[in-house]
Amino acid sequence: MWHNSCKYSNNSNLKNTYIMGTTSQASYAARLARAEQFYQFISTFQNFDPGMPELTPIGFQNLIVQLSSTQSEHTVKHHDYAEAAKERKKVFTTNPDSIAKTLTRVNAYVRARKGKDSQQYIDVNTLVKKIRGERPVTVTINASEETISRSEKSYGSQLQNFTDVITLLQRYNGDYAPTTEVGIPALQILQRQATSINNSTNSSYGAFKPKINERQKGFRNLNETANRIKEMVKSQYGSTSVEYNLIKGLNFSSNM
Repeated sequence: MWHNSCKYSNNSNLKNTYIMGTTSQASYAARLARAEQFYQFISTFQNFDPGMPELTPIGFQNLIVQLSSTQSEHTVKHHDYAEAAKERKKVFTTNPDSIAKTLTRVNAYVRARKGKDSQQYIDVNTLVKKIRGERPVTVTINASEETISRSEKSYGSQLQNFTDVITLLQRYNGDYAPTTEVGIPALQILQRQATSINNSTNSSYGAFKPKINERQKGFRNLNETANRIKEMVKSQYGSTSVEYNLIKGLNFSSNM
């Protein structure tokens, strides 16, 4: 069904022009761009009357505005969390005096002092292996709440095992007397530093987590609303109309 007022001509290139098919276009930013395009199309449809405020062009535009704000807030909170996580990684892994590198020296000292078959070395080495086995997953800006939660738990486990190493070494009394850099006082300072930065990172995650949920919920609503509008357009103008064909290929699902 053709309406002369529609601004777009029906031609064979129309579908290819407006359907975005690559995997990367399932990103949140790309879906927002498609939503704006969707709004521009439906706002030109003559006499489009869905009978429900949330399905009108203005209602859909309001949804876009809200989602754009949510996306911006998500970006800011993710940046704060990512910065905190980067500093934490230095203390746990990458700094010359990080937990990981310090424990290599601690382990070597206990083995040299007590022997590889000693209970002291076996106990310390077991904890060191646990710490090395905890490999936090990479967290990206679009990481799920489950992924980030696994990473946070991994750091918490490392910190607890490091604390247990210090507890064991304190029980060895004079049998643990290495250089100052890996002595008990230095390890305790490192443990307090790691605890502080881990708590700070957890706080940043606490502020970031609601934005993950809010964005996911918002984009699910965007997808559902767009699909309902498509059905309304098909009902009002027909499945072969230019109006319906303009919007039917604009998808907002994360599973594209």
